[in-house]
Amino acid sequence: MPIEDYQELPLYITNIKLECEDHNQKLDFYCSIHNEPCCMRCVSEKHKDCRELKPLPEVVEGVKSSAAFCDLEDRVKDLRQVIDQMIKEKLDNKSNLEIQKKAIIAEVEHVRKAINKHLDTIQAEILKTLGVDVGRQADTIVCLVGKLGKLKQNVDEIATALKKAKHHASNFQTFLCVYNWNRKIDTQERKLKLIQSDTGMANIFLQIKMHPFLDWLERDLSEFGKLEVSFSPPMKLVLRKDKQGQQLLVPSPHSISKIKLSKHCSFHISKEKSECLITGCDMFEDGRIVVAYCSNVKKRLVVMNCEGAFVNKIKLANRPFDVTVIDPNTVAVTLFVIKNICTVDVNSSKILRTIRVNENCYGICFVDGKLVVSLANHVLQFVDLSGNVLSNVPKIDNASYCSVMKNKMYYAHKIMMLYTVAI
Repeated sequence: MPIEDYQELPLYITNIKLECEDHNQKLDFYCSIHNEPCCMRCVSEKHKDCRELKPLPEVVEGVKSSAAFCDLEDRVKDLRQVIDQMIKEKLDNKSNLEIQKKAIIAEVEHVRKAINKHLDTIQAEILKTLGVDVGRQADTIVCLVGKLGKLKQNVDEIATALKKAKHHASNFQTFLCVYNWNRKIDTQERKLKLIQSDTGMANIFLQIKMHPFLDWLERDLSEFGKLEVSFSPPMKLVLRKDKQGQQLLVPSPHSISKIKLSKHCSFHISKEKSECLITGCDMFEDGRIVVAYCSNVKKRLVVMNCEGAFVNKIKLANRPFDVTVIDPNTVAVTLFVIKNICTVDVNSSKILRTIRVNENCYGICFVDGKLVVSLANHVLQFVDLSGNVLSNVPKIDNASYCSVMKNKMYYAHKIMMLYTVAI
């Protein structure tokens, strides 16, 4: 690599060391549980119980073409475009204020020429008020544009670092920087949300209502008119990751304590007199509901429509615990006693694939093409639909059910305690 190209890299990239800071040995492995590279001594001293150790060259291979790096580039590009649009909107608004100001002045002058010297003082007062209001609103816009400009500058720095890293940094350097870039982009996105929620982002319009003075000018006229400043809601600009199911740049939801639940409907799954358990359920997009159901004799999935009418039942080899929808025709169910995850076609009632896991499996959910299953050994495991283990996330204690929302995993521990894990 030419020295000129190397010098293009940001300092925090060039300062990344290839040797372990604790042992001064070459970094050969990467621990997915602790998210850190390690040398042979680190492995023997700190990571001897970690099950997710992989060779470092294998982990960093292809990082510049990875989904995480490409997503970072897309998010930076999208964030810059949104900021540009917001700046343009406010600058256009500022220009329109000047046009509106000129139009109002012209109207005032036109009316002024039709009346006598009695209006001179009132005219001066209304024009002064107009100038003050326009100046105040323009100052607000300039302040917001300054904030957006600073935000864009920060995003541009990340974009430049990404571009230079893509062309000049090693895979190892790039890999270690992706996490920091993600944190910085998250910070800029939060700042953008705060700016867009600012009341000053509302578009400003000026108009004047002329006083009906023509008939009684000399007798009652005490003011030239009333200058009004009105605001229209700003255009909501949605970030790319919002379009993928996340909803940012919107007002915060109500507190959970203010949410009131009401029963929508209820229905019976079975008329059996013997004891039965419903341990899991999920809903298809069309309103159908799939339920994990078992009694002393029957072990099955039951599919109902949104009104509670029976649609189908799927017999299972063992007791189900939880079920999650994969697509309009397919679900995944955990058979916790025999340590299996089964994918099932709900239309044909056929078992499509059986995935064997090493521990009793309980709660399950499906997100971004991956299954997330809660195992009995204090681990939340990510599995693809072919049964390949992608990663493991440790839990504090045993937890039955789990769910994923907005890049965070939630699981319940000891009934009344809820933990979140960033993924």
